[in-house]
Amino acid sequence: MPKSYTGSVATDQALAGFTGGAVSTICLHPLDLIKTRFQVNASQAAPRIGGTFRSFQQIYRSEGFRHGLYRGLTPNFAGATVSWGLYFYLYAGIKARMAVDPTTGRLGPTQHMTASMLGGALTALVTNPFWVIKTRMCTTQRTSPGAYQSLIGGLVSLVKTEGVQGVYRGIVPALFGTSHGAIQFMAYEQLKYWRQEVKKKRWEKQFLEEVRGKKGEPISDSSAGISSEGRTGVSMDPKTFEKLRETRLLEQKQDWETLSTVEYLCMAATSKVAATVATYPYQVLRSRLQMMKSPSTEVVYTGVMDCIRKIKRAEGILGFYKGVAPNVIRVLPGTCITFLVYETVSAWCRNHARYGLDE
Repeated sequence: MPKSYTGSVATDQALAGFTGGAVSTICLHPLDLIKTRFQVNASQAAPRIGGTFRSFQQIYRSEGFRHGLYRGLTPNFAGATVSWGLYFYLYAGIKARMAVDPTTGRLGPTQHMTASMLGGALTALVTNPFWVIKTRMCTTQRTSPGAYQSLIGGLVSLVKTEGVQGVYRGIVPALFGTSHGAIQFMAYEQLKYWRQEVKKKRWEKQFLEEVRGKKGEPISDSSAGISSEGRTGVSMDPKTFEKLRETRLLEQKQDWETLSTVEYLCMAATSKVAATVATYPYQVLRSRLQMMKSPSTEVVYTGVMDCIRKIKRAEGILGFYKGVAPNVIRVLPGTCITFLVYETVSAWCRNHARYGLDE
């Protein structure tokens, strides 16, 4: 049984993901709001350089901090925390049921992508109502006619006026968006695996050099030797093994899974940027389809293909990348915060494991 704090590795992962999503969302919600307003802007002109900062100033001056920059925080917080927690729970649970490569003892890139897409699709189905309310609150002022005033009030109004169809507006591009998480986590897992292997091999090299330097004897790979591969990746004869006890090298704790903060941040940022550039248009499509319909709405979209055609015709290819600047500004620190908190909580759960210690 793997080490676990709660009794389930998947639950540990859900706790870590929930915490990471909560911290990130609270810190960076204003950028998410600005990004969403850019996305639903159907005007042909794309935001100019510096548009994010100017929008920040304008919203703060005209709508204030709490009711302006932090409007829509509640559905965003609920959606983000439930999404991250549920996603990590499903992601870990699905991976646990997959067969590992007998050579490496690990899952391959395709398996990571499959687990990510399945977990992402199920998560999207559960959390889509939160994102509909979040989009509508972020794109309307608190005093606008018919504007939602809260998450619960918005959900009740949405169900009454639009039914199930309203609750699942934008679900098709959201399901396409599972490729974002798949690309991100495949890249993240592979970068983490690569770094862990480098760390392990570097320690093994130092270990062997120190042993040979101190004792002047080569390491034996004799079949009759004593294996210490669980700690060092090498085997040695009984005589050498006994001598090594004097150096206490075998008693040094080596955690190949835990990397440094800087390493986690670099890997999280790299994987997130790659996924964002590859899949960003789906976010624009989802936001357009989730907009609140009103007489003042300039463009009405009847479906995903209609939305794609109208954006391309009126705004060009750049129309699919509206809001990408505040999104990148938000994504980098947001992903770093989320994954840093996630890995910290995961490591804490492993280090304070109450289950699986004696197996």
